[in-house]
Amino acid sequence: AQFKAQCRIFGKLKEENFFGPKEEVKLEAHIKVPSFAAGRVIGKGGKTVNELQNLTCAEVVVPRDQTPDENDQVIVKISGHFFACQLAQRKIQEILTQVRRQQQPKSPSGTQPPLPRRK
Repeated sequence: AQFKAQCRIFGKLKEENFFGPKEEVKLEAHIKVPSFAAGRVIGKGGKTVNELQNLTCAEVVVPRDQTPDENDQVIVKISGHFFACQLAQRKIQEILTQVRRQQQPKSPSGTQPPLPRRK
């Protein structure tokens, strides 16, 4: 759903000629992540965020001095061309899914219960 919405907005901007044919359009997306998971997005010494940027060609910024909101979340800013932003968002969601799995209590059989699917 997010991909489709962002794709339609991007398409509409192109259609309405908000930028020239040779102009590179940079989009900016903001993702809210739990404050306890922000460190996983950054990685030790910034390793994960640097790998994300190299892989996706998007700029990924997790402000260090950010105060979490009322839901204990911080904002990760992503900017770049459309597909770079999309890929970076997906990779960050994968990191968050991994963090959530590690935080879930294990069942008595030693396996983790399945995560609810996002719509």
